Formats: sequence, structure tokens, C-alpha cells
Amino acid sequence: MASRKRTNGAEPSIAAGVASSATPLASNDESTVLRRRPRQARSQERINRILDTAEHVFAEVGYDSATTNLIASQAETSIGSLYEFFPNKEAIARALAQRYLEQIDRLYENLFEAAIRNVGPVHGPAVVERIVHGLDEFYRRHPGAVPLLNGHHSSPDLAAAGARLQLALERRIQAVLASRLPEIPEASLRVIAMVIGDVSRVLLVRADQVPLSQRRGVVREIDRVVVGYLRMIAEDNVIREAAGP
Repeated sequence: MASRKRTNGAEPSIAAGVASSATPLASNDESTVLRRRPRQARSQERINRILDTAEHVFAEVGYDSATTNLIASQAETSIGSLYEFFPNKEAIARALAQRYLEQIDRLYENLFEAAIRNVGPVHGPAVVERIVHGLDEFYRRHPGAVPLLNGHHSSPDLAAAGARLQLALERRIQAVLASRLPEIPEASLRVIAMVIGDVSRVLLVRADQVPLSQRRGVVREIDRVVVGYLRMIAEDNVIREAAGP
């Protein structure tokens, strides 16, 4: 995923819980990436077929090796029909990235709100597994997300999409931590959330590069790493509280 470039402005507070961390990932509507808006259901179906095909092409041959001709051929549509909506390959990638962001935004909302409602310690396996396995399932169902949002840096648009995705993940992790560990300062929670987000991202990308049988093992190890790290954070905090000021 693209490296994060933080602004000099203040970070949004998470005092209000999930509400403050649930800023939508996708900031542009479809009209910003399409050459023209579809006016009929048939046109929208064609766009969806092109994007579905591009997802698999990007996953199979990589973004750089993919071509509009290959996408059009596998989508069983003419190149002229493709260009009717998308002027080039990057426009297709931007539209696909936006669709990923919208889908992941809904996934994050469900996963992290459920994690906050879950009863138990923040390092409880049920909380961590729900989030890690939910993200892993998304990447398995959408193989094009990895090359687009986790490794393509030549397009500023795609780099920005990846940065928004990672920042949203960190903010939602921070909201879960704040709901369970309110005594830890916000600045510390932000760093902890960044570490968990980066570790999970790197290992999920690694899991995408191994056979499915090994992938399950990698995902289990992500659970163990995050649970162990959070247990250490919680225990250290208890020790500090016991020691007093």
C-alpha cells in the first residue's frame, strides 16, 4: 500500500468513538472517473463487467502488464465500447480503486462497530480474529485490491486511494482501542493503531503471495501477533496504574 503522508493539521479526535473514525474512504463519485455517465441499466452492466474483468486481469498479470485491449477482450466487449466510458487503463484502475474503497468502507464499519460492542478485553481473540479474518476474506474475494491499493506507486490517484484506506484502518483500530483502554493517551493509541495497521497490512499482502493452505497459517499468525501485542499493551497499562503517579 502507498506510504502515508500526514498533514501538518491536527488529527481528528476519536473521543466520539466510531463516529469520528468513520469518514468515508471514497471521496469522489463515479462521474469523476468515467468519460460519461451510464444512462441505461445495460450501460451500467457493461461498466461493471469491465471493472470485474479488470480486477482479475490486474491480479493475473499485474497492473503494468495489463492493457485496455486485454481487458476488453476478456470482458467480451469491443475496445470502442470500453473507451466509450474509460479513456485509458488508469481511469479503469481509478474506478476500480474507488469501488474497493466503497466496499471496504462498509466492511470496516461492520467489523469495527462489532468489535467495539464485543464484551471482553481488547486483546481477546474474538475481537482480533473478527477484524483480521474479515479483511483477509475481502482480499481473497477481490484479488485486484492488492496490486492496486498495496503496491502501485506510479499513479498519484492510486497512491492516494491506498493512503486513505490505510489511514481509515488505523482510525478504526484506534477507536476500538479507545473504547477498551480509555486511560491511555490518544497520542499513544494513535501510534499503537499505526503499528497494528502496518503489521496487518504487510502480513496480509504476504498471505496473498502463498498458496491457500499456507495463507490460512499466515492469517492465524497475524492473529497471534496482534493478540500478543495488545496483551502486552494492556498488561503494561495495568502495571503503570498499579504503580501510581
